[in-house]
Amino acid sequence: MKTMKSVLAAGVALLLLAGCATTFKPWKLSEIQEGMSRDQVVQILGNPDYTVNKNGAEYLYYSYQEELTPINEGSLNNDAAIERRVEQITNTFKDYKYEVMVVEGKVVNYKELTD
Repeated sequence: MKTMKSVLAAGVALLLLAGCATTFKPWKLSEIQEGMSRDQVVQILGNPDYTVNKNGAEYLYYSYQEELTPINEGSLNNDAAIERRVEQITNTFKDYKYEVMVVEGKVVNYKELTD
């Protein structure tokens, strides 16, 4: 029983850390302008999560994960509460994805990707 509680608590901690792992800050997109160099974009936004080269353009992809529900650790006082909280946490993160299009080394477009 105690082992189950420890495993679930570790899972909660890992999920929280995963949400904080990104260094990309979406509000920095307001500093990006068409005509900037790829290097300037990386200096402002950091290294992209991944890139794709397609039809003569390079696409830089960034993502940001935000927790939508604050965590009340005081409510994690029994195994059932911990299990419910783990389920809630896995369903409370919102992912945001962004794309910066670079052609011939210069930004030509940037946007938030929506589903």
